This record gives sequence, structure tokens and C-alpha cells, in this order.
Amino acid sequence: MKTLPPITKSQKQIILFLLKFRFTKTIQLQKYFNHKDNKRIKEWLKDLRKKKYITAVVDSKDITKPYIYCLASKSRQILKENTSEDFLNRIYKERSRSEIFKNHWLFLADTYLFFLSQKDKKSKMAFCTQQDLENFDYLPKDLDAYIAVETNGVTKRYFLELFDEYRNKTGIIRYSVRKYINYFQDGSWEASTNNSPLPSIFFVMANERRRAFVSHYGKAKLKKTFEDIPIFLTTQDTIRFSKKGQNIWQKVESE
Repeated sequence: MKTLPPITKSQKQIILFLLKFRFTKTIQLQKYFNHKDNKRIKEWLKDLRKKKYITAVVDSKDITKPYIYCLASKSRQILKENTSEDFLNRIYKERSRSEIFKNHWLFLADTYLFFLSQKDKKSKMAFCTQQDLENFDYLPKDLDAYIAVETNGVTKRYFLELFDEYRNKTGIIRYSVRKYINYFQDGSWEASTNNSPLPSIFFVMANERRRAFVSHYGKAKLKKTFEDIPIFLTTQDTIRFSKKGQNIWQKVESE
């Protein structure tokens, strides 16, 4: 068996970041590593491309667009102990995914970086995407992220779904509201987590129009349940342009 080309610990972190978020850009990695400029990030990426651990998606029609990076075939050897064979096989198709699919995952990475920037320095955060949740059958279907933040021994948990261009149809949104109402009522979470407190639900909407739609629809549905199910809404632009410490979430009230 051939020896794999060597990489640094930071380059391994980039590969694991791509395992979690599938696609990334230089600016995201610069924020992730908290670097003042992107010079070193670009060097790491160039070397990883040369060694065929990652590949770049280049827009031939607009060369000014930043490269989008995803995993390449040789990364399978590094990741085979971190994930399932099914996911490893997806690596071969990553470059050919649709633009809206790539943008969906890129914004999930932005959302992770938002939570990272907002958390207290003493807090610990787990941000799990679909690749991390493959074996947790009791969680809701189509979950984009499960988030747990521990502060002073107290853990708060969240389910997050992103309704961007990739999942922006009203039918999908209505289904998701009903899905969480049913999930909270059937006791799946309590039965599987030793009666841990139920997570809050975060919906990130494509725009204000969609936020208003789910607020109205969610209110009507919750009013019929007679339960206080914590659904919170925001928009993609609110996350993009938020300031540190700003509360960006609006609760869907049943009254």
C-alpha cells in the first residue's frame, strides 16, 4: 500500500471541516482558524489540491468568483475511520453537485461560524451536521444541524433547519412545522435521551417573506396543540449581517 502524502494538523482540520460541511471557501476557513489574512490558508489549500486530498470548483464563466473547495478521492483514506462508506462514496460526485446544493452547505458553514462567534469563551459547542448524525435514528428527519452549547454545566440544545433556495417551497416548510409538532408530541426525544429537556427549533428562512409565512402558519398550528413548542425564526441576511451579542431569533407564539 502506498504511503499517503503527508499533511499538517491544520490541513487535517480542513479535511474534517469539509467532512462536516462538504463545501467551503477561503474566507470561511480564515474565520475558522481566526487568521488576520488568508495567505497561509491559501498555501494549505494549494498543497492539499496538489496532493489530491481536495479539489476546487471553478466558475469558468466568472473567474472573479472565489473557488469552492470540496473533498477529493485521496481524502477517503484519511476519513475511512471517521464516517460511513456511503458518505465516502459521495466524494466522487461532490464537484458535480448543483449550485443551490453547494450554496446550501456553504451557508450551513456560515451558520456554524456565526454560532462560534456568538458563544461565550467559556462555553463548549457541538455543531453536528448530517454526516455526524447518521446513527441517531431518534432525531427528526431532514435535520440540517443539531447544536449543543454547554455553559457552566448547563447544556442547551437546538435543532436547526435551513430553508434557502434549495428547500424554499412552502410545502416543505409546512411539512417541517407539522413534523416538529408531531415529534414533540410522540415522546421520541424523551425516550431516547433519559428525559432530557427538549431542544429549541431554529428555522433559518431565505427572506422576510418566508419568515412571515412560517410565523403565521406556525402560530395557527401551535394554537391547536395547546403546547408551548419552542420554534424560533430568523433569515439568512440576519445571520450574515448580525452583530456580536445581537438576538436574531423570533419565537413563533401560539397566542
